[in-house]
Formats: sequence, C-alpha cells, structure tokens
Amino acid sequence: MRRIERLINLIAALLEAEAPMTADDIRRRIAGYETDNHEAFRRAFERDKSDLKKMGIPIETRQLSAFGDEAPGYIIPKAAYYLPELDLEPDEVAALRIAASAVLGVQEEAGTGVMKLSMGAIDETTSGARLAWNADVAASQPLIGPLYSAVVDRAPVEFDYQPAGTDAAGHRRVEPYALVHRKGHWYLVGHDDTANDTRTFKVARITGDVKRGEGSYEIPAGFAAEGHVLSFQGEGEDIVARVRFDPSLRWWPEQNLAGANASEGPDGSYDVEMPVASIDALVSFAMWWGPKVEIIEPPEARTRMKELLERAVS
Repeated sequence: MRRIERLINLIAALLEAEAPMTADDIRRRIAGYETDNHEAFRRAFERDKSDLKKMGIPIETRQLSAFGDEAPGYIIPKAAYYLPELDLEPDEVAALRIAASAVLGVQEEAGTGVMKLSMGAIDETTSGARLAWNADVAASQPLIGPLYSAVVDRAPVEFDYQPAGTDAAGHRRVEPYALVHRKGHWYLVGHDDTANDTRTFKVARITGDVKRGEGSYEIPAGFAAEGHVLSFQGEGEDIVARVRFDPSLRWWPEQNLAGANASEGPDGSYDVEMPVASIDALVSFAMWWGPKVEIIEPPEARTRMKELLERAVS
C-alpha cells in the first residue's frame, strides 16, 4: 500500500469514528498499519500524525480514562476539520487555488485551506476546474467516509448501483471487505448478497446515499482485495502522461512512483511517465502543485489546463 493511501485511510477512519481510537485500534483496524513489529507501527503512526498536522488536519488526542490509566485515543473532530459551506463554483475554487499558490505556496496554511475546499468541490457533472488532493487520489468522493466506516466496523451497507453500459441503477446489499484506490478511482470490494459472491463496485457509480444495514460478518481468510480490483472489468484504458517535476519536488515521484519510466529534465527537473485515469485527473494533479509541475504530454491535457487557467483568471 502506498503511503498516501494509508494516510487517507487514517483520515477517513478518524473522521467517521464515533469514539476516539487507540493506537491499538488503529493498528488492528486501519489498512496499511498491519505489522507484527510494534516499533515499526509506532514510527509509521507518529510520522503520519505529524504530517497530517502539518497539512492542517486536526488530529486530537483524548484521555479515555479520568484516572489516566488507559491508552489515549485519537479522533478528528468534524467541526474542526470541515470548513463552513461557502458555495463556491468550481472555477472560483480554481481561482482561489491559483491565488493561494502565488501568495504563499501550497505548503502553507492557505494551501491546506484550499485542499479542504477542493475535497468538497468536485462535481462529476460540471465542466469547471476539478481539483483533487494530491496525485491521482479522488479524495473528494463523498461516499468514502461512510463506506470506510462500514469496512472498519464490519457493517453491511445498502446502495443503488449503476454498472457501466446500463441505463438504470439496481439495489445492492453488500458486506464490505475493503476500499481500494487505483489510478484515480475508488473501488469497494465485498460480498454481494444478490450474486452471493465477492464483487467489486466502482464508488463513482454508486447513486444516492449509502445506508447501513443490521448485523455483522467476518472477512474470509486469505482475502486479497487488489486481485479483485485488477480483474474488475470496466475501468477503461489508462492514459500514460509525461509530467515534469520541479527540482524541489522530485522527492514526490521518487517516493510514490518508484519503478516508473523517468529521466532527467532541464535545470535539475525530473520527467516521469505516470498512468492516469483521465485528462481531468491529470489536470487536477498539476493544478494542485501549481508551477512546480508541468504536463509535457499528452497535448490535449496541456490544452485543457490552459482553458481552465484562462477561465479562472478572466
């Protein structure tokens, strides 16, 4: 599991938790922290907490016992995390992102504020700017929170789902086993009661709300979600893009795209080939980093980015 995926797992779990989670809860229940080595878990968790706090995400530590004789718990209060409803149009969010980058840069408080705005500003039906939090992570999916909470709690869910190539959605009852992020898309893998088998669901094709059902269940021994996602039909062809990273940002592809085709660019920059789910996902990624990332190929992505930037500043 990539570290960015583990961080999003941690955010989703602590946001949706009904009570603070102890470090032991996190180690046992959140994907990405499974290890028999206590010291390795402690280092990873402390590093992740530190990085999320630097990004402006308010992880709070709370004592679970009045006498202080129990391990503390961790939680992200919704009131402290979510911004008030500003009702910004996608192009307004893009303009705000450009302004924040020009004034302070994406690593400062203005950048993390725009990150929070962007996570709730992506609308699949609009043609405006689509900003995403870091890389190809479609963190703006509003259903990720309740779905991940159901995975952690082993709670069945019900939702309407419209498969690719169909005109209507059908009702599903699913026992969620895992949420997997792959190349810009989130997938839910679990036992589908209708099919009486393990099935994969693209989260973007879930229509309406996700409702929790009654009861609980166990995940089968030896279950591996990634294999189900890889065999899932209907993802579409990936686009291979070539992206140029500023010298100050080359750590990101070296850490997150190890093994990708890469070459040295001019003036210490770093050119990397990376698969993306769509042109919009690629443009979202580049816009988030601002002038430190340049799309070299494909040319239609450069054109799309130019159109969005011109619209945002006009």
